[in-house]
Amino acid sequence: MSNQMARDVGLFLVGFVLLTGGAEFLVRGASRLAARLGVSSVVIGLTVVAFGTSLPELLVSLVANLSGQGDMAVGNIVGSNIANMGLILGIAAVMSPLYVDKGIVRREFPLLLAASLVFVALAWNGQLGLVEGIILAVGLVWFIYTSYTASRTSARKIVEGRGDMQIAAAIDEAIGRPSTNPWMDAGLVLAGLVGLILGANWLVTAAESLARAFGVSELIIGLTLVAVGTSLPELATTVVAVRRHEADLAVGNVVGSNLFNMLFIGGLGALIRPLTVHPRVLVQDFPVMVGITLAAFLMTLAPPFRLERWQGAVLLVAYLAYSVWLFVG
Repeated sequence: MSNQMARDVGLFLVGFVLLTGGAEFLVRGASRLAARLGVSSVVIGLTVVAFGTSLPELLVSLVANLSGQGDMAVGNIVGSNIANMGLILGIAAVMSPLYVDKGIVRREFPLLLAASLVFVALAWNGQLGLVEGIILAVGLVWFIYTSYTASRTSARKIVEGRGDMQIAAAIDEAIGRPSTNPWMDAGLVLAGLVGLILGANWLVTAAESLARAFGVSELIIGLTLVAVGTSLPELATTVVAVRRHEADLAVGNVVGSNLFNMLFIGGLGALIRPLTVHPRVLVQDFPVMVGITLAAFLMTLAPPFRLERWQGAVLLVAYLAYSVWLFVG
C-alpha cells in the first residue's frame, strides 16, 4: 500500500469515527435538552433520534453533492438502503430469527416499497431537482405525522411512543431524560455538529481519492464503501435490539432508516442543489434496491411474520454478491 493510499484510508476511518461520534453526541445532548423543555418522548424519538441517526448519510451526501460529486451522493443513499436490507437485516436475522410486528408488515413495509417506487420515478429523468425535493420533503412530513398519530393511538406503545427511542435508550439510558446540565448538553450538541461537518468532509475527500487509486468510479465507492460506513450506526443499533430480544425494533429501525434516507436526505439534498442520477443507477442499482426491499417484505408477509435465519442468510449472500458484481463489472 502506497503512502498516499494509507493516508486516504486513515482519513476515511477518522472521518467515519467523527461522523458516528458526532451523531451520537448530538443525539444525546439534543434529546436531553428537548426533554428539559417538555418535549414528549414520542416527538423526541420521531425527530431528534430518527434525524440524528441519519445525519452521517445526510452530511456525506450534502458534502459530496456540493463538491460536485453527485454520483457519490446518490450512491450513498441507494447503497445505504441496499446495505440496510441486505447486510444489516441479513446479519440480524442470522443472529436470531426476527419476529416482525404486524404493524410493520402491514403499514411501514408497504410504505417503504411505495416510497422506493416514487423515489425511482422522480429520479428517472436523471435528476432530483427542486420539484422532486419538495415532493420528497412533503412525504417526510406526512410520514412523521402519521407515525406520531399511530404511536399515540397504538395499544402497544414503545416507550410511550417510538421504537427509535427505545433503541437509543438501550444504548444510553439518559437519552430522553430531562437535562441536568444544560451547558454540558449544549456543548455535546456543538461538538457533535463540528464532528459531523469535519467527518463528512474528510470521508468524502478520502473516498474520492480512493476511487481514483482503485480505478473505480465515485458512484461505486458511494454505493459500497461510503454506504456501508455510514450505515454502521444502524448496524450497531440493530444488533443491540436483537440482543435485547426486540426483533420488531430491529426491523423497524431498518425500515425507518431507509425511509429517512430517501425522503429526508434525498429531499433536503435536492432542495439545496439538484442531485444528478447516473444512468447506471437507473438500470442497475434502483432495481436492486427495490428488489431486495420487496424480497424482505415477502419473507415476512405470511404468518407468523418472522424472518428466519436461512432467509437472513439469503439476504446477506445477495448483498455480498451485489457488492462483488459492482467491482467486477
